[in-house]
Amino acid sequence: MADVYLGLGSNLGNRIEHLANARGAIADKAGALLAASSIYDTAPWGPVPQDNYLNQVIAISTALSPRGLLVLLHGIERAAGRDRENEVRYGPRPLDLDILLYGDRAVDEDGLAIPHPRIAERAFVLVPLAEIAPELVIGGTAVRELLGRIDTAGVRRYDPL
Repeated sequence: MADVYLGLGSNLGNRIEHLANARGAIADKAGALLAASSIYDTAPWGPVPQDNYLNQVIAISTALSPRGLLVLLHGIERAAGRDRENEVRYGPRPLDLDILLYGDRAVDEDGLAIPHPRIAERAFVLVPLAEIAPELVIGGTAVRELLGRIDTAGVRRYDPL
C-alpha cells in the first residue's frame, strides 16, 4: 500500500458535485481516504480565460500502481464529462484529477510524471496540501516552506454562501 496525494479540480458544471463524486469514486475504487483538505476557490492557471476552479487535495492509501491509478482517475474524469481528446490545453474542465505524490516514488513515463512537475509553483495545490500535510517533504523541502515561496493571493477557502 502506498500513501498518495491527489489534486482535484473543477470549473465547469456543478463543481461541488464533481468533487464529491470524484472523492466517492476514488474511495470506492482506489483505496481508503486518509485525509481531505478544505475546498478552495482559485483563480485559473494558464493562458486560457475561464471561470474560477474549486480545488481540493486528498490523501489515499492504495494498492494500485501509479499507472493503474492514472487509468482509474482518467475514467472518473470521463464519467464527469471530461473529453481529454478534444479539450483545450489548460482550458476549462468539469473535473481534473492529478497524482501529486505517490509515496516516495519518482515516476517519469509517457503521460505520467510523479511528483507532479509543477507542484511547487501552484498555490492551488500547495495551499490545500499544506492544510493536510504541512511537513511532507517534496524534493528536499517541506510543503510549508514551498508554500511560503509563492503568491497565494488567488486562493481562498470556498464559502458557498
